[in-house]
Amino acid sequence: MVQHRSGVALGVVAALVGIASVGCGGGGRTAAWEETTAEGAQPVSAEQQSQKDQLVATGDAAWEQRQEEAQLRAAIDAWTQALELDPTDWQLWHRLARAQYFLADGHLAFRDQGETLDPDATAMYQASVTSAERSLQALSPAFAERMRAGERVDQALAVLDAQAVPALYWRSAALGKWARRDGFATLLAYKDEIRAIMTRVLELDREFFFAGPDRYFGAFFAVAPTYAGGDLERSRQHFDYSISRFPGYFGSHVLYAVEYAVKAQDRALFERELRFVIDGDPNMLPEARAENLAEQRKAQEALARADSLFE
Repeated sequence: MVQHRSGVALGVVAALVGIASVGCGGGGRTAAWEETTAEGAQPVSAEQQSQKDQLVATGDAAWEQRQEEAQLRAAIDAWTQALELDPTDWQLWHRLARAQYFLADGHLAFRDQGETLDPDATAMYQASVTSAERSLQALSPAFAERMRAGERVDQALAVLDAQAVPALYWRSAALGKWARRDGFATLLAYKDEIRAIMTRVLELDREFFFAGPDRYFGAFFAVAPTYAGGDLERSRQHFDYSISRFPGYFGSHVLYAVEYAVKAQDRALFERELRFVIDGDPNMLPEARAENLAEQRKAQEALARADSLFE
C-alpha cells in the first residue's frame, strides 16, 4: 500500500476506516483539557499586551513566508511566546495549530523514508492537536468540561458554534495524521471521535479551508471499504463540490487523484489531476500559495508512483 501525505483529510480517513499503516504504536495522548482548565488566567497587563501585540505582528509577517521552513518556525515561535503572555486568546491558538500542522505536513513529512517516519513531523502533528484543544478550551470551557467528564464527543459538540470550526478542523486533521503514524491501535481508538467532529464541521461551515469538509469526506468515501461506508459515487460528489468551489486549491486535486482515481482505477483522471497541479500556477489561489507549493511536491511524488498504483 502506498503511503500518502496528501491533503488535510487523508490521515483522518485512515483513522476512520482502520486502515493498517506504518508504525505499530498504539500509544495514547492526554488531551489539553485533561491537564489544565481554562479557569484562573490572570488579566493581561498593558505592558504584556504591548509585548503580545509585537510578537503577534512578528509571527504574522513570518507566516506570510511560510513556504520557507525557517519563516514558518519563526511564526510558530513568535505566536507561542505571545500565548505564554495571554493563554486565553483562542483565535491565536487555532492559528498556531494550523501553523504547526503545515510545518509537519508541508515540510517535515517530506523527510519520511518509506516506513521510517520523521519523528519531528510526528511530534509536530501532536503539538498541533494540543494547540487546537487549547483553542477549544479557551473558547468554550463548557465543551472542555464535558470532555473532561467523559461525555461522548458527538454530544459535547452540541455546545459549540461556528467560531469553533477552525480549532475543530485542525484538531481533526492533525489528530488523524498523528494517529496514523502512531499505529493501528491508535487509529482505532480515535476513529469515531474524528468522524463525529468532521461531521460537525461540515454542518457548521462547509466552505472552511477551501471546502475542506467535503474534501475530507471525498477521501473517506473513496478509502473506506464498502462494508464500512465506502461509496465511490458519494466520494466523487464531495470532491466535485470541493473542486468546483475552490479550483485553485491544489490539495483537492491531489487527494482526488490519489484516493478516488486510484480506487476507481482511472489512470487518465489520476494523471490529469496531478498534471493540473504540477503544471499549475500556485498563485491561482494567492492565499494558499505556500500550501499549493507543497501540494505540487506531493503531486510529483504521486505521479512517480503511478505504475505501482494501477493494474
